[in-house]
Amino acid sequence: MEHTELLNNLAKECNEIGVILYEYSYNHQVFGGWSVTVGRPHHRMHFSWDGKESYLGIGEAEFNNSNSVPNWEPVFPSISGTQTKPEEVFESITKMVGERYGT
Repeated sequence: MEHTELLNNLAKECNEIGVILYEYSYNHQVFGGWSVTVGRPHHRMHFSWDGKESYLGIGEAEFNNSNSVPNWEPVFPSISGTQTKPEEVFESITKMVGERYGT
């Protein structure tokens, strides 16, 4: 499955539960590393995939207002080494987002 298709699927899931996809970046030059930030106006989750190390870092931050600078607090356990296929990583993200923000 194409990476953009996986991102589109995540965006659809987020939309269904009232979660905003705030930011996304992809860098092919760093082993396909990417990051995505999703959440609601006062709380967000940030997922950062290290393609070289097959590691997904996960952080959460509270936002008092739109000018707030995020102080990302690590969320454990992060995903390391076992889920290297993009489909598996996005599936894990979708599950975590659903658990955190689902009704």
